[in-house]
Amino acid sequence: MSGRSWKDFSELIRKATNMSTYPVSISLMKDAASLLDLPGVTMVSNTALCHMIARARHHREDGVLGASALGIRCVWADAALGLIQTPQRLADGELNRDFVRNAAAGKKLQDSMYMLGGSGARYGSVVVSPLDLSPVEPNAIVLYVSPAQALRLIIAFAYDKGETVVTEMTGQASVCCAIAKVVDKGQMVVDLPCIGDRAYGLAGENDIIVAFPPSMADQLVEGLKATERSASYPFKPFMRWPVIFPPEMEPRRPELP
Repeated sequence: MSGRSWKDFSELIRKATNMSTYPVSISLMKDAASLLDLPGVTMVSNTALCHMIARARHHREDGVLGASALGIRCVWADAALGLIQTPQRLADGELNRDFVRNAAAGKKLQDSMYMLGGSGARYGSVVVSPLDLSPVEPNAIVLYVSPAQALRLIIAFAYDKGETVVTEMTGQASVCCAIAKVVDKGQMVVDLPCIGDRAYGLAGENDIIVAFPPSMADQLVEGLKATERSASYPFKPFMRWPVIFPPEMEPRRPELP
């Protein structure tokens, strides 16, 4: 980003939205061996992408993590990130059958999930870390925020060109597919954490995912600053109205001085 460090950006985003956790960097690496050349990266296995993200955003200093397709046990994540070619059983919608009426519906739902693995394995590993501690440039930036905090970011995004955030919500593999869209399409994505994210990533009842490409950082900074006067967060209630109490609760004239 032009003339600004990721540490500065992370602090600005946290201050502008009052985030309780940290922005997360997602970096897709050419191969698993690339992780060995990065300082301070802890290799993890028997994990899930959402679990890695949770560690990064809640446990900042211990959240610089790396994993290969073998280490990530979630087939949705491996396929969405392009760590593997999307398996036929996933592409056919077989794994959606608990959530849909029939095979045709399962296939249609799967077709709506954006996965880099649809064109084959494109990457060998992933680095997940707090944005300000990332040892490598991010391919995507992920925030977990409240609905009101997400609104603040959408307002900032719209400032430059009046653009709107358009996203499809499937209820499945949400953060994984959001990252895939960011990487492949360069768009901002707003989505709801999926069931897996709530089970393994400990996403909360009020969490919303906001993901965007690093190239959008300056646009968001400009938008946040330019709209601060009218849309500062926390949003302030309008207080210029008279207070009306029930008559029995108001002081009566004899009670007044």
